Amino acid sequence: MSLRALLQTYRVEILLFLIILISFGLKFHRLEIPKNYYFDEVYYAFTAQEMAKGNKIAWQIPGVDNPAPEDLAYEWTHPPLGKEISAVGILIFGNNTFGWRFFQALFGVLGTLFIFLLGRNLFNNGVGLIAAILYTFESLIFVLSRITMVDIFMANFVLLASLFVVKYAKSRRTIFLLLAGAFCGASMSIKWSGIYIAEFIAGVSFFLVYYFEVFSSDSEGRSYIRAVLNIFPRMILAFILVPLLIYAASYIPFFYFGNSIGDFINLQGSMFNYHKGVTETHPYQSQWWQWPILLKPIYLYFEDLGGKYAQIYALGNPFIWWTGCLFLVLGVVNVIRKESPALIFVVVSVFAYWLPWALSPRKITFLYHFLPALLFILIISAYYLNSLWKKSPFGKLIVVIYLLIAAGVFFYLYPVLAAVPIAPESVGNYIWFQTWR
Repeated sequence: MSLRALLQTYRVEILLFLIILISFGLKFHRLEIPKNYYFDEVYYAFTAQEMAKGNKIAWQIPGVDNPAPEDLAYEWTHPPLGKEISAVGILIFGNNTFGWRFFQALFGVLGTLFIFLLGRNLFNNGVGLIAAILYTFESLIFVLSRITMVDIFMANFVLLASLFVVKYAKSRRTIFLLLAGAFCGASMSIKWSGIYIAEFIAGVSFFLVYYFEVFSSDSEGRSYIRAVLNIFPRMILAFILVPLLIYAASYIPFFYFGNSIGDFINLQGSMFNYHKGVTETHPYQSQWWQWPILLKPIYLYFEDLGGKYAQIYALGNPFIWWTGCLFLVLGVVNVIRKESPALIFVVVSVFAYWLPWALSPRKITFLYHFLPALLFILIISAYYLNSLWKKSPFGKLIVVIYLLIAAGVFFYLYPVLAAVPIAPESVGNYIWFQTWR
């Protein structure tokens, strides 16, 4: 086979490899910087360090007899899986900033592959590739892939849960429902907001099973009732028992250190009361309706390096986000006008992972809570860009220009995404609005 034929045959795989390679380079380059704790690493990284040491307090509510060092604190208000993943990085690479952040960066790279697979299974290779490019140059995803927090883990799990639901829709194999349920459980084991993911994925799965096995069949009367009832054992197994098993498994070290079921229940109650009772404010908190328009990014890090400033902002790529909002509106219009199951799933996913925050008992929320919804905005954008690509050579040119602008905005903002030292007088170039300060 000639080189030209080889490139033609495997062009999708080659392009995907190159995108993942770029994503890998971006996520891992200078990953060890900053070389100290910043933002919520004082909770997550410290707790992961203690887990790596085998300190049982890292899985419990610390008492007055077990205080954390000054300026640090144990993170006990979320389930332990995300911190346990970080602890594995510390065990492999040592107790250093690279070890703390290794798995966040790795999951950030893997997300490039997962969003491609989801886009391809929903639509086609073109949508998958464009979604992977947008994911690679999305700056909030980039920042969250390089800090010892846990949101990037949940982003990957929602992509995988969605992917397996789509695979079930194509194959009707129950194993895919079980896998979707497992990743729903993994999401819940990162943060309780993973419950939003589990509820939605379970609802979509129930609808699919009902459609394939009841609605599309000739069942009537008792046979209809029996067919409906036959759905519930699988739903209970896939979306109650399997997620609960995964959630409980994340607490194996908790029980290993001698804690009882009663201690576990008390811990869950304390976690709920904490989130329900938070009344403090934060200078970089934001409301759910502000997230899509990037009204309030998060200032994560600042250091004066003797005449130059190093900073990190958790800031979405404005070009991708604002055009993504337009694509989302277009998606809603198209869903109303015509039946398109794949597009319906992606559009509804955005609202399923975004709007529940309007009713959340947690009063302090941040831009990164929008991350699961953002992933599906990227896929919607990729869907319309791919449609434009297929229409004409002029459409291809527009898509290329769009992707170049998206990458260009990312690299323009890169200094304040990755703590690259800049002159103080240059800081204003990255603060486009007063609310970004």
